[in-house]
Order: sequence, then structure tokens, then C-alpha cells
Amino acid sequence: MVNEPMGMPSNMPPGMPPEMSSMPQNSVEQQVYSQESNDSREQPEMTQMASIIADLDRRLRTLEERYANLRKKLQLTDQNLIESERAFGKDLKILNDDSMQIKKQVNDFSDKVLMFGEELGNTAKKNDVKVIEKYLTMWNPQQFITRKELKQYLEYNKPNFQQKESEEN
Repeated sequence: MVNEPMGMPSNMPPGMPPEMSSMPQNSVEQQVYSQESNDSREQPEMTQMASIIADLDRRLRTLEERYANLRKKLQLTDQNLIESERAFGKDLKILNDDSMQIKKQVNDFSDKVLMFGEELGNTAKKNDVKVIEKYLTMWNPQQFITRKELKQYLEYNKPNFQQKESEEN
């Protein structure tokens, strides 16, 4: 700590003359100081004190009003914050539900794709189809006889078959 002259307050800046140490620091102190230095005024001491108290009362009421307004604003801000938090919570829940639904749909789609792939694995290959095509071309099934045609043929040629049978026996 710096060496201070006796009687000088510690909150005074260094180098300040001691007579300035008794100068008022705020407006109330200024009023009291100015009223103390002007003892020659005609106002009695009680009137001076009453005006100082009235000024302090006015300032206190102003501060209380400001405090009440700040408290109301803070309460409103808290309510808005709580409402916003609830809304965000609801939105987050909806997003989580949507996310779970999308995951389920993706899993279902994936299962169907796998099933489709297995079914494709069970189908005939291109070479198998070509082999079958060659057999069909070679057998020419278009010239095969139908049952109806066979019945008609048999009914028409039935007497001929019976005659041949009797000759063979």
C-alpha cells in the first residue's frame, strides 16, 4: 500500500489534496454538503432534512418501480422460456416418432429387397431359357395332338382298329 497522509481515506486517488476528500460522492451527499456549507441560508435545518428525505423517498420509489418492472419482465421471460421448452419438447417427440417410423419403413423396404433378391435367385438364368427354347424348337410341340383331336380321330377310326384286332387274333 502507498504511504497515505494521515486522515486521507483509502478510496481517494493518490495525489488528491486532503481538502477534496470531504467532497460529496453522489447527488444526495452533494445536497447535504451544499446545505451544510450554506448554513447562512434562511431555511431551517429541519426543512433541509425534509427535502433530502423527500428526494430519497422519490428515488427509492423510482427504484422500487424499476425493480417491479424488471421482476415482471423476468417472470414473463421465464414463462415464455417454459412455453418454448414445452413446444421444443413436443417437436422433439414428434421428430423422434417420425424417425422411428422412417427406420421401420427402411427396415421393411430392406427386407422386401432381400426377398426380391432371393426370388430373383430362384428364377431361370438366361442360359437355362436358351436350352429350353432349343428343346421346344426341336420337339415342335405345335404339331402335337390335343385330346379333342385324339378323341375325334379314335371315333372316326374305331372300326378300323377293331377290324385289325380281329385279324391279328
